[in-house]
Formats: sequence, structure tokens, C-alpha cells
Amino acid sequence: MAAKQFGTHRLSGTLGDITYSHTKSGFKAREKTRVNMADRMYAPQYQAWRDHSAEFRIIAKEARIFRKAFMELNWNIKNKSLLQQTIQLMNEIRKTDSTNPRGQRRASAGELHLLTGFDFTGISNISNAMMENYEAAFNRTTGEATTTIKSMIPKRCLNAPAKATHFILTLAAAAINFETEAINRMMVSTPRLLVDHEILPATTLTITLPPNGTDTVLLVLKLEYETEINGIFYPLMNNMDISSTVILVDQS
Repeated sequence: MAAKQFGTHRLSGTLGDITYSHTKSGFKAREKTRVNMADRMYAPQYQAWRDHSAEFRIIAKEARIFRKAFMELNWNIKNKSLLQQTIQLMNEIRKTDSTNPRGQRRASAGELHLLTGFDFTGISNISNAMMENYEAAFNRTTGEATTTIKSMIPKRCLNAPAKATHFILTLAAAAINFETEAINRMMVSTPRLLVDHEILPATTLTITLPPNGTDTVLLVLKLEYETEINGIFYPLMNNMDISSTVILVDQS
């Protein structure tokens, strides 16, 4: 903003490297300061800044690995804020790391169970979409991950869009090593199920990961709808009609 003069010496705004302002104490001028990057990298007074930058790089990497683990599952989800949402969540989890010193703290050493309930759409949540009609479990000894969909009447228990005629539930399990970035992932889905008033028997989805693993295991349950027109099924692609939620986190 160009500086404006209100009298012989009174100015408001910025002129060159000088910022003029009117305070309770009168008009003041302040020179714009520049921090030498070498100072930021080595000066003791910037150690906290360096530590924060190092931890940000760690959580950005861990957020990327988390998103990558379920990229195939979430192929039809368009969430422009997903990167920001996952980094913010990993940053909060980083603060629960009680083992590493400042500058080395990471979400993977913190309470990753705080990822439970995160939905990749940024809008929905499968607990609300299904009225919590499911249970999840993971047995680290056998590597067996299960989700049981309780018996229900879909028309009553699902928050289905009006044009939906069918729905599909998919369980995805990922064993993630945040250090090596290795991901072992598997998915299993129900057949197309009718959105009607008939009682749907309980259904169990099962995935078997390597037994006695030491990696962090996350389970995500996805609910998506389709509409049938003349024998052809069309997926409903609106994020409002999809849920893809972390339902269980198991750290070794």
C-alpha cells in the first residue's frame, strides 16, 4: 500500500522498508526486518523453528502414507481438502508422542487411535450413515480383521439418498510401516444389496493379514450407493452419498 501523508510528517502505510502507523502513543515508523536464512538454520534462537519444521516434514510424510494406503478404496471420492485435513489430524496426533524429543516427534509414535472416525469425504461418517450397525475387530496373532454388519432393515437403518436402489459395503485393511513406507493392504466387499424394507441378515466381512505383524493396522469401512436403471447400475458419485471411515486402529 502506498504511504499517505496527513501533514508535514505524519504518514500511514508502507514507504520502502518503513511502515508508518498511528497508535495510541502517536505516529510511529518501523523498519521491515529480514531474517537471514543462515541464522534460521544455525542460530540457537531459531532452534524451536527448526524443530517445528522438522516435525512438519515428518507428519506431512505420514499423512501422505495414510492417504496412499486407501487410495484404491477411495477412487470415487473427490475431496479437495483431504491433504490439509490429514496433515492437521496428524499434527494433533504428533503432540501425543511422549517418547521422542522435540524435533523428532511423529504421529506414528503417538495415539494413532485418534484417526478412528476420520472420513475421507470430509463430510460424512459411516456411524451416522448406518446408525452404528456394525462392529469391528482385529486379531494381531492370527492377522484376522473382521467387520460384522448387524441384521437390519436397510430402508430404516441407512441414511440412503432417495434415488439409491442398492448399496455396497467394502472393508479395507492396511498394515502400515510409517518408517519404511511399506503398506500391505487388502479389500473385500459385499455383493450389491437392496435398499428395501426386507430384513437383511447379519453379514461378516473378513480380511486376513500376515499373522503376528508389528505394523500399525487400520480398518476402513466404505458405504456407497448405486441406482439401477433398466438393468444397469450407476454409482452415485456425490460425496454426500458416500462414507469411507476409519473404524479401527491397532498399534503394536
